[in-house]
Amino acid sequence: MIEVEGKVKISDPAFFREKIKKLAKFKKKEIKIDDYYTLENLNHYPKKSLRIRKKGSIYEINFKQSLSFKNGIHAKDEHEFTLKSINPFLNLIKEFGFKHWLKKEKITELFEISKNFHIELNHVKELGWFLEIEYLSSKDQINSARMQVSNIIKKLGIKQNDLVKEGYTKILWNKKLYK
Repeated sequence: MIEVEGKVKISDPAFFREKIKKLAKFKKKEIKIDDYYTLENLNHYPKKSLRIRKKGSIYEINFKQSLSFKNGIHAKDEHEFTLKSINPFLNLIKEFGFKHWLKKEKITELFEISKNFHIELNHVKELGWFLEIEYLSSKDQINSARMQVSNIIKKLGIKQNDLVKEGYTKILWNKKLYK
């Protein structure tokens, strides 16, 4: 699956919540606690890492690889699978040399435009509020998905140059808010 996404830092979530409700249906609110692991030396920001997120009784393992960044919108190749038990997997990746390097916590309010098209209001611990527009597409739909994300950005009154290029982990790293 390809994740096509635009993100902006916001200061007034209530204002955007009302605008979002005109475009999408509220689905759920959830707390997401993510642990990141890498094989790389931690003297610099890792280029590759994997994420482990606990969701109820299962664990989601996720890896994203950047494909492109155009007009403030990312396209990333996303690979994900779930496990019922995390300890064997943690033992395995530690044996291969993976190191824990960051924990991220966010509260997400998820709104659905359509099945694979969402808007999220996220409060990220230590960073504040962000709004994300995300479309999950196939590789041959990236350009169309990017246009649809861009249209929602415009409808929400967000300027292209206000979009944030860095992911949450990079922002936390730059502010030295990791581990």
